[in-house]
Amino acid sequence: MDTTDQAIVRLLLAQGRISHEQLAQEVHLSRPAVHERIKRLQEEKILRGYKAVVDWGALGLPLSVFIWVRGSGTARETGRVLLQLSNSSALIEECHSVTGEWCVMLKARVADSHALETLIEQIRAIEGIQGTFTSLVLSTISEGQDAL
Repeated sequence: MDTTDQAIVRLLLAQGRISHEQLAQEVHLSRPAVHERIKRLQEEKILRGYKAVVDWGALGLPLSVFIWVRGSGTARETGRVLLQLSNSSALIEECHSVTGEWCVMLKARVADSHALETLIEQIRAIEGIQGTFTSLVLSTISEGQDAL
């Protein structure tokens, strides 16, 4: 992956729907050359898909939370079970295996404090879960492609 490929990836991260023509202008290549590079980046699994930037409040899930979970099983096993807890008032957006005292960190979106309480209760009810620690996000300074 050369500097041009890196520039293409960064531009796609910032604006996933940018046209090949616009990309070509930005990286000073022809549109067919950009198309071939994107095709290769997809085949090599460097580009694995495209995401929508979501207004979570409009979907009824305005609150973001991070939940650290300690379990007796492996992080992968625990994560698989936790990902099944998403419902209309709580969505597990991300699940990460982490080092330290906790084995899994979740990023979740919830409708309100009651939905958060219910989600935490559901997590704690899972066999092998030894503890949780939750932080409510007050505001987001940078997220995903915002960091570019």
